[in-house]
Amino acid sequence: MPSHKKDPLTTEDKLSLSGCVVRKNMGVYFSLFGAWFFLASFITASSIANDLRSAQLKFLEYANSLYSEIDNRVQTNEAALEGITAFLGVSGTLNNGAPISHYAQLVRARHPQIAQIEVIESVAHKNLPRFIAEKRASGLPEFQIRSFSYDSGRSWQGTNDKPWYYPIVFMEPMPHESRGTLGLDMDSVPFLRRAMSASARQGHTVATHPFRLVEGDWAYVMFRPVVPLHASDAKSGDEKHLFASLVIKTKSILPPLKADTPGLLVRLYHADFPANNPEGELINFERQGRSNLETFLFPRLHYERKLEAQSQPFILLAEQQLGWPALDFRQLTAILVITLLLLGYLLRFMLAHRRSELERCQTESRFAYLATHDALTGLANRNLFMDRLKHAMARAHRSDTRLALLYLDLDKFKQINDTYGHGVGDQLLKMVAERIGDSVREDDTVARLSGDEFVVILETITTHQGASTAAEVISDRLAQPFHINGETLNIDVSVGTAIYPDDSEDIEKLIKIADEAMYAVKGKDRSPPLSGQLSFEELKNL
Repeated sequence: MPSHKKDPLTTEDKLSLSGCVVRKNMGVYFSLFGAWFFLASFITASSIANDLRSAQLKFLEYANSLYSEIDNRVQTNEAALEGITAFLGVSGTLNNGAPISHYAQLVRARHPQIAQIEVIESVAHKNLPRFIAEKRASGLPEFQIRSFSYDSGRSWQGTNDKPWYYPIVFMEPMPHESRGTLGLDMDSVPFLRRAMSASARQGHTVATHPFRLVEGDWAYVMFRPVVPLHASDAKSGDEKHLFASLVIKTKSILPPLKADTPGLLVRLYHADFPANNPEGELINFERQGRSNLETFLFPRLHYERKLEAQSQPFILLAEQQLGWPALDFRQLTAILVITLLLLGYLLRFMLAHRRSELERCQTESRFAYLATHDALTGLANRNLFMDRLKHAMARAHRSDTRLALLYLDLDKFKQINDTYGHGVGDQLLKMVAERIGDSVREDDTVARLSGDEFVVILETITTHQGASTAAEVISDRLAQPFHINGETLNIDVSVGTAIYPDDSEDIEKLIKIADEAMYAVKGKDRSPPLSGQLSFEELKNL
C-alpha cells in the first residue's frame, strides 16, 4: 500500500476492518449461536421425549387393561369348569341328563366365551357293548364310539382294541350337525390325550395347546377330572372316570382391539412355545402402516406378561411401533416459531454488535491514522516521517546503500492563500501532495511537515544523480498549472537534498542539512517556473 495514500479509510480498509471485527468476535458469535442451538435442541428434544413418554404410558395403560381383561376371562373359564366338575361330583351320574344340561346352559349364558361344554366318561373295553346300548337307550339312537385322525386327513375312523376308551357323552350346545361328535374317543387324538392324562394325574385343570377346529377357528380345550362326592361313587363294578371339558375359541378371550392404531401387534401364545412360533399362537393381531422412516426414527414399545391362571399358561405379547402421530405437532410448531423468533432477535443483536464494533474499530483506525498522517492531504505527518526515516536509515546501513531526503517548500503559496482564500489554498495543498506522490515510487515516503513544507524519503539511491533526477521530476510536475474553481494557478518549489550516509549518519543533522539546502535554493536567483536546486558539491559546503 502506498505510503503517501490520502484516503484514511478506503473501501478495502473497511472490508478488512469488517473481517477483523468478525474474526475478533467469532468466539462470541459462535457461543451465542451455540447457546441458541442448544436451547432450541433441548426444548425440542424435551417436547419429543415428553410426547414419546406420553405415548409409552398410553401403550402401557392399554396393554395392562388388555392383560387384565384377558386374564379375567381365562380365570373365569377355569372357575366355570370347576363349577361344572363340582356339579357332576355331587350328581354322580349322567343317566338323567336334564340337570347337567340345564346347568351347562346357565354357565354358557353367563360366559359366552365358552364355545362348548363337554363331559367325557371312561369305559372299559369289555363293557363297550353294554355302554353303547345304554347310551342309545337314553335318547341317543346313533351313539357310536369313534376315533378321529386330527393329524392325517382329519377323518372319522373306527376304534381300535384297547383297554379303555374316553368318549364324549354330553355336549352343550348340541346342534343337529354336531351330534356326530358325541362318542368321539378323546384318547384317539394325541394332544387331547396328553392334556386329559395330565389333568387326571395332577387332579386339576389342564389346557391343550392351541389347535384349529374343523370349521376353521382356533381353539383350545380345558380338562378337569370329576371327583365324586362319596367314595362309594368312585367304583361301580369296574372303576371309571368322568372328565369335564370346555372348548374355548381363542378369539373369544380377546376383547375388542384398537384396529385404528397403526403399528399395533397383539399376540397371545402358549408358554410351551417361543413367541414367534405359529404353533403356539392363540391370537395374532397385527396392524401394519408405519413407514421405514418411522421405523428408523421412532421406538418400538414392548410389553410381555404371563397370565395368572396356572391352568392356561398363556403369555400376552403386545408391541406398538410409534410414528409421527405420537408427536404433538402444534406444540412443536409453537416451539419452532419461538426458537426462530429468538434466532431472529439473536441475529439482530449480533448484527448490531458487529456494526457497533465496526464503527468503534473504524473510529480507532481513523484516530490511529490521523495520529500518523496529515488530516488535509493524507500524507505522513512529522511523527510517521521521523519513524519512517529512522527505519530507512537502519535498512540503508544494513544493506550498505544510500537514501536521499528531499526537503520541499512551496513558493508563492502565501500569496495564493491570501488572495483566493484558505479553501483554495487547501485544495492546492491536496493537489500538490497528489502530484508529489505520483512523482515517486510506491515504497517511497512523502510527508507534510507544516503548512507548505513537504519531505520525501527516497530509498536505495545508488548515485547522487538519482536524487537530483527525482527532485527535477517533482519540480517539473509542480511547475505545471493548477486549475481550481475556474482559476489557473502557478507555483514554484524549492527543493533541498541530503544524502545518507554521505552528508550525515545522524537523523536530526540529515534533516537540518536538507532544510538548509532548501533555504539556500530558495535564496538563490532562479528563473521561473523551474525549481531552484543546489548541487551536491554546493550542499557539502553549507
